[in-house]
Amino acid sequence: MPSKLFGLRTVAGRVRALTALALLALAVLFTATEMASGDAREGLDALGHSEGPMVVATADMYLALSDMDALVTNALLAGNQVGWLCDPGTEGSVCERSRTRYTYDIRREDAQRAALQAAQLAQGDPVRLQSVRSVLDGLHTYDQQVQAAMEVGRRDGPATAALPPEAVRKYRAATALMTRNLLPKAHNLTLDGAADVDEAYRDERSAVRAGWIRVVGAGSALLVALAGLQVYLARRFRRLLSVPLAVALAGTLALTVAGASLLATESDHLRAAKTAGLDPVLQLTRTRAVFKGMDTDRGRWLLDPADADRYDQMYLEKAQSILYIPGATNLDDYVGKLELPKPGEDARAAGFGGFYGRWSDRASTPEQAREIRRQLARYRHYQVYDKGVRAENDRASALRIHLAPEDGAPELPDSSFRVHDQEFDAWISRHEFIGARAVARGDRALEHWDWLPPAAALAIAALIVAGVWPRLSEYR
Repeated sequence: MPSKLFGLRTVAGRVRALTALALLALAVLFTATEMASGDAREGLDALGHSEGPMVVATADMYLALSDMDALVTNALLAGNQVGWLCDPGTEGSVCERSRTRYTYDIRREDAQRAALQAAQLAQGDPVRLQSVRSVLDGLHTYDQQVQAAMEVGRRDGPATAALPPEAVRKYRAATALMTRNLLPKAHNLTLDGAADVDEAYRDERSAVRAGWIRVVGAGSALLVALAGLQVYLARRFRRLLSVPLAVALAGTLALTVAGASLLATESDHLRAAKTAGLDPVLQLTRTRAVFKGMDTDRGRWLLDPADADRYDQMYLEKAQSILYIPGATNLDDYVGKLELPKPGEDARAAGFGGFYGRWSDRASTPEQAREIRRQLARYRHYQVYDKGVRAENDRASALRIHLAPEDGAPELPDSSFRVHDQEFDAWISRHEFIGARAVARGDRALEHWDWLPPAAALAIAALIVAGVWPRLSEYR
């Protein structure tokens, strides 16, 4: 059949067959390049512009909820219920709303905005949409319970006096709603969204790498077809070189090399955006929120001493997730066994696990290892400070140690907490920048690839036709 279609028994038929083969290889090269560059665009869009930012927003929601929990606890500890309940908009009001209440309102809006973004990510998934609605409804209920605790908790005596039993009961209800309902649901939303992004990343990056193979294969096939056509024309028609075919050959080589190089680079950008950007941002944000929750557990221990043992256990579980120490079954054991790694020794060598054990795996340079050791030193300082709080027999003394004694700001956590927390914030910002930079570089590399492959394919096709047309016309 092919011999009849192209007339392979004749010279003109063989030229037509070789030309058709070259044009077919060109079509495959063009299609492979377009598909692979499209896969790279979709991967970058998922990581940097759509699903990725939405998943980060759900992680930020978890952090915002942890902040709200901490702010409420510290306001009750500091006895600033009046500043919390103050409504400057009320006629005749002369009170001043506290800074903590303003911060709480901001973080509540952050949590609501993140929940709405999570709803966009959950489109088509009724279970996840129900979780988002549940979080939004729970936020409203939490507000009401906090308001009730503040109302009942107004003290007639010193600000450091114990809360009235009814205020403790209402606070306990609010903190149970936060820790057992809102925070777990927010975390599950992050896990679900991260799983979707992981799947999209694996699919698109695999498609880009497979596209690289197809581009190299199709480009090589086209080069062979053009070389064969060139050789056949040179031998049959006694011409050493067909200039259009030589230019088409050079153009094919350039397009193949450029396409393969682009796809290899895009694969690297996708990997950097995911493994050096999104993944560490989610991990650090989660750990930062857990650390805030751990400090809040210490505040709960002071507010609700009747449940102190449970709060100590909650504190220990969070501490072990941040830095796991084998055999530490209580807080005294934990702090006693908390030794820093020696210079040149990483967290794993020192017997640590948890977040810091995993994070040490990322340390690929001496500077990164030094950063981890410095942060471990801050973490140990915080734990020693916390042990001092627990060692106080008098509640008022423990409270003064727990709440920013060095800064005279009674509603702030102590400085050892804030120094450790600020370093987490700096790490998060750094990895957000790395991820955004990888996505931006990937986008820039693709800027001209919506028109370049079709233009190059048309030019090469025209050159192939120009190279064989004069020879075919000799047989007319």
